[in-house]
Amino acid sequence: MGHSLSRIAEDLVRAGRGESLQWQGVTLWTNFQPIYSVVRAGCFGYEALIRAADGNGAAIRPERLFSSIAAAGNANLLDWICRALHLRNFATIDPGNRTLFLNVHPESAVRDSACAGDFADLIRYYGLVPKRVCVEILESSCADEGLLREAVACYRSLGATIAMDDFGIGRSNFDRIVALRPDVVKIDRSVLNDAVGDQKARRMLPAVIELLHEAGAEVAIEGIESAHEALIAMDSGADHLQGFYFAHPSAILPDEGLVNRILGELLRMRGNLRLSAAAGD
Repeated sequence: MGHSLSRIAEDLVRAGRGESLQWQGVTLWTNFQPIYSVVRAGCFGYEALIRAADGNGAAIRPERLFSSIAAAGNANLLDWICRALHLRNFATIDPGNRTLFLNVHPESAVRDSACAGDFADLIRYYGLVPKRVCVEILESSCADEGLLREAVACYRSLGATIAMDDFGIGRSNFDRIVALRPDVVKIDRSVLNDAVGDQKARRMLPAVIELLHEAGAEVAIEGIESAHEALIAMDSGADHLQGFYFAHPSAILPDEGLVNRILGELLRMRGNLRLSAAAGD
């Protein structure tokens, strides 16, 4: 089953036009959003995000797209199609030294454990190597967490790294982190939003990040929309930053030089704030 899904996805994407793909009356394409490293003060990688529109050009939210396809029993095929489309589109703009984050639903991950080699072949077909791919496990329920753990082990055996998405909402919990041992945990914007508006939540954020660090994961904070939010994330110990403040998702990669200068200015501001706080003491 896995082999047929990977082959079908690859054939569909090859037959697509340019950056997009027509499938079951829906147009699919890829947007990329950068993830920036605080320590490196530069780009760490790109998350591939699926975008969709119906026959009239009206946007379809990814959640609605997947739920409608799941109802027809084709969710796992759509998952593979998205991966193949993202890999193909990234290959045309690949800077050569960035990590590509690919979103994978937990249930699709479980099915992958029987065909891990096909996933590796798909990655290599588009010119990447598994060690430059981070499998981002979406925040969704899974019927068998034990099988999900085995699937993650399969991804790791290929050389890929693992991320957990949207920590802090829904099912996100430390039990899954302990079980999967992700390399990166991405904290949902809602957690940052709470920290911005509430002093108690703001004091808790560094503690949560410290626990994730102790679990062996680097921490990315998503949904950053202002310099103030970026500084809170940095002061809380985040390793990586992602959000509209740095770049909106786009089919083309942003000017990394410009964003690197923004990061440099944030680091300077952070240093000045710390000096001011120390002088106040």
